[in-house]
Amino acid sequence: MLAILGPTVATVASEESRLILLATWVSVICIWLVILGVGAVILVMRLFATLTRKVDKPTSLVRELHDMRQKQSRHEYKQEQLLARIDTQAATLIGDLDALASADDSSGAARVEWTGNDGKGPKILFITSNGSGMGHLSRCLAIASQVERGGYRTAILTLSTAYRVVREAGYPVMYHPSSAATPWSIAVWNRIFARNLHRIVKSDRPDVIVFDGTAVYKGISQVSRRLEIPLVWLRRGLWKEGVSREQYDNPFRFADHVVVPGEVHGPLTSNQTGVNYVGPVSQANQLSILNSADAKIALGLDPVRRYLLVQVGTAKLGDRSAVEAALEAIKECKITLEPVVLVSPIAANDAVVQEVTVIHSRYPLAPYLKAFDLAICSAGYNSVHENLGVGLPAIYIPNSSTVTDNQEARARMVEEYGMGKVAMNMQELKSALEEVQHREPASFGVTEADNQPVADGADAVAEILRSVVENTK
Repeated sequence: MLAILGPTVATVASEESRLILLATWVSVICIWLVILGVGAVILVMRLFATLTRKVDKPTSLVRELHDMRQKQSRHEYKQEQLLARIDTQAATLIGDLDALASADDSSGAARVEWTGNDGKGPKILFITSNGSGMGHLSRCLAIASQVERGGYRTAILTLSTAYRVVREAGYPVMYHPSSAATPWSIAVWNRIFARNLHRIVKSDRPDVIVFDGTAVYKGISQVSRRLEIPLVWLRRGLWKEGVSREQYDNPFRFADHVVVPGEVHGPLTSNQTGVNYVGPVSQANQLSILNSADAKIALGLDPVRRYLLVQVGTAKLGDRSAVEAALEAIKECKITLEPVVLVSPIAANDAVVQEVTVIHSRYPLAPYLKAFDLAICSAGYNSVHENLGVGLPAIYIPNSSTVTDNQEARARMVEEYGMGKVAMNMQELKSALEEVQHREPASFGVTEADNQPVADGADAVAEILRSVVENTK
């Protein structure tokens, strides 16, 4: 309207007024356009601000929801921790009540049956964990035999399911089930075990406690320190890489003394201050070893034939049982030695083999090893050192399923020593058997005269224990 009204008025006005009116009209139009432009800018800015608030509002809402969830999660986490603590304490209390209310028949008699020296002399209590083989028990029995000769009395409390076999062999070992053999949690089991151990040693106090196992149970440390009984940790030396080494690296936080039995032909290299390193400990050095003919007769074998011992436990060769693989390799290589399969005393299931002689739960085996010309074995501590102790050459199939025991490293040491071969696969097993076929008797080209005698660490451990007893009187 303003654009039309200005020129219309100018046409009817006088010539002098027309110029003034046109100039005024132009000025008004310019001012109006400026105002319109400013208004448009303001409007756009307001629209932009509104859109920004609308976009920011969901983000702010998400942030608020996230903060609320974090607070809720922290609260839930604290609640879960509290409930877990309550559950653990309740389970421990139930375990304590069970331990107090039960006579715990599974752990053997509370009265300790000491052996050696006709009921006189200092007392040493050996405790063993439940390992994958017989190594823990066998080492303790070898040392017990040695210290008994020196006038000491000994007793063994074991978590191994092989306790019945040891009892049948004439040693009155006590038994307490391991945590894996019970429905209890580790915490509950440890409290029950500690209470049972405390009851045993308080009623018939030993002069020293020796524990053979990978890790010292909390209950053993607590009881020995509460009753001021020296604790000696008999710790196997060859550990796998990558396993927990908390106790290994800080042994004196858990035990008063540490002894490391040697491997193959002597003590391991000393790498920890205050730790005692001794030679290998084996029952083969403590027991009477039968000659070949007598050993065969005792095992029910023909004294004229020649035999190959297959003793691989739960080891595997590739993805198959090492027992099956060994028997197949023996057959394919046409070995003239007759295979005999030994079933371990702690085997969960019998070996499924056909047309092969099977011997069950023979313990200790060392006295009968001269019945064999060759062995195919796992590389556990006990098997290796019993074979070496009687001079039996062997092909070793390391058991890779062990938690800490580095069986491959031990087998390699035997191979370097000249008394065995390592077979990590079927081809290596067949190659080792082919090599043996061309030697008479079965060996790896190393005679007894070529070998240094295997060091016996049991005597050294016995001296350490005697020193501990004397120094704590």
